[in-house]
Amino acid sequence: MTDFQPLLARRAARAAPALFRAGAASPPGVIPLTYGFPDPGSFPIDELVETAGRMLQRSGRDALQYGPIAGPPAFVELLVAKLGAEGIGVTADNLLVTVGGSQGIDLVTHLLVDPGDAVVVEAPTFIGALQTFRNAEADLHEVPVDDQGMDTAALAVLLERLQREGRRAKLIYTIPTFHNPGGVTLSRERRTELVAVARRFGTPVLEDDAYSELRYDGDAPPSLYALDPEALVFQVRTFSKILAAGLRLGYLVAPRALLPRLLQLKVDVGTSPFACYLATAFAGGDGGATSRLAAHIADLRGIYRARRDAMMDALAEYAPPDVSWTRPDGGFFTWVTLPEGMDAAALLGPATAAGVSYIPGASYFAHGDGRRNLRLAFSFLPPDELVEGIRRLGQTIDAAR
Repeated sequence: MTDFQPLLARRAARAAPALFRAGAASPPGVIPLTYGFPDPGSFPIDELVETAGRMLQRSGRDALQYGPIAGPPAFVELLVAKLGAEGIGVTADNLLVTVGGSQGIDLVTHLLVDPGDAVVVEAPTFIGALQTFRNAEADLHEVPVDDQGMDTAALAVLLERLQREGRRAKLIYTIPTFHNPGGVTLSRERRTELVAVARRFGTPVLEDDAYSELRYDGDAPPSLYALDPEALVFQVRTFSKILAAGLRLGYLVAPRALLPRLLQLKVDVGTSPFACYLATAFAGGDGGATSRLAAHIADLRGIYRARRDAMMDALAEYAPPDVSWTRPDGGFFTWVTLPEGMDAAALLGPATAAGVSYIPGASYFAHGDGRRNLRLAFSFLPPDELVEGIRRLGQTIDAAR
């Protein structure tokens, strides 16, 4: 057998932490509270079948051909209208269509980060982003998250320290709205502070905004991009949570001066024109630029609100009294903290044997920690299974205590 080790690039040759891979099947009889998959019953399959037929009859030659690297103009126009309705004023020159939100994170990383550059991440943060930054051989620095989101005072202290060392952080990565895995949302005050700190140190911000459209309670704060348009903020968005994850359709909002640089890094010859044309045709419906998509998102909010509430009620009933968790106002996740002395990774085996699974918190940290934490997803399963999964988890925690 060929020894490929001497041939591997440095980023592939080094040992990497074990990852929980999306799509991994749970053992039979195990209730998976692991992955933030959309509800499969929410996919508008019949509507998409009908829409695809009409779209192909009308635009099949373009939808099945290679397309513009930035994205088909009709889809980009849809995005401009959609963002404008949220108070985010952009033009086509600010937008790049991507293969899901993850490609947007990867493109911004390739745009800004060289090996050894300092990148600031939240502790905890999205596993996929951590892997992207590690692949770029970034030097990762953590800022803690509390119930108001990223600790912006700690961010300023970190950037000041790096400045004293003669270093400039190349990127701040944050999930300000319905954090993954924490479930918390960055407060309005801290959003303003974060933008001010970024300006002070001249450090770009990558705002990962995968979940903001799935709000169940409260009023929406302004996005970071809306607070600092055409300046230091990039925003990553996705259709995975609001239409269908399998379309692998997302987009990046960027300062227009940098769009040509991003286009040269996007070497996939353009995100699927078929997916773009299908999403455009579905979104329009009969009442305007995004009327059917808006109605579908409203339906999703009802589905996921019920699941969030079922998990919250089940935790209140079945979790031991010294266990705590976050109550998200939207998104897919809650972040659980176990009693002192417990290890979520060590508990996973007994939990799986009891018929429930989750992702241990240590996976979400760049430099360890998170031993007492675990992430639970409520998006994938119906309420009755969520309640049973929490009952099993509560029994497992109680037995381990």
